[in-house]
Amino acid sequence: MDNEPAARAGSLGWLGAGHDLISRLCFDLASALLGLIVLSFSFEVVARYAFNAPTEWAVPLVSYLLAASIFLAMPELTRRSAHVSINVLIENAPPLRAKILLFVTRVLAAGACLLAAWISGEATLSQYTFGYSTNPPLAVPKWCVSIFVPFGMLSSSIYFLRQLVSGAPATDGSGEQL
Repeated sequence: MDNEPAARAGSLGWLGAGHDLISRLCFDLASALLGLIVLSFSFEVVARYAFNAPTEWAVPLVSYLLAASIFLAMPELTRRSAHVSINVLIENAPPLRAKILLFVTRVLAAGACLLAAWISGEATLSQYTFGYSTNPPLAVPKWCVSIFVPFGMLSSSIYFLRQLVSGAPATDGSGEQL
């Protein structure tokens, strides 16, 4: 009986490993996008104040990249338990109550992320179907910007469900157990 969760994890371990790899790669991409945001804004500041020639593309580009970077980084932060978490009740509860609170918290977090993935996925599909675009001067199809929202939410919900099934202990974000 004690080996049952380990056997179940082993048979699906390659799925988890794939999910982890995708999350790490997306986090790396999000980091690169943040670098591009810094370069874009730096270019805008120099162009505007040094040459009196502001760009039209920097601000919308930064907005698009910021949306993408947030939701590309989100799954890896959830995997690491590095997301915002208020653990005062769990930290101060007796062990059994702490386990129950952690279980309920993960169920609610997974449910909220799944609901957000569903809603944002429908909105993204609608944007694609009807061909909506962002406003000029840097108009792009809206779905190209918003596709990252359902991706990040769905992937994070999967991490909450994985943590729920594995019974992984809560961490403080640095990997230290609470």
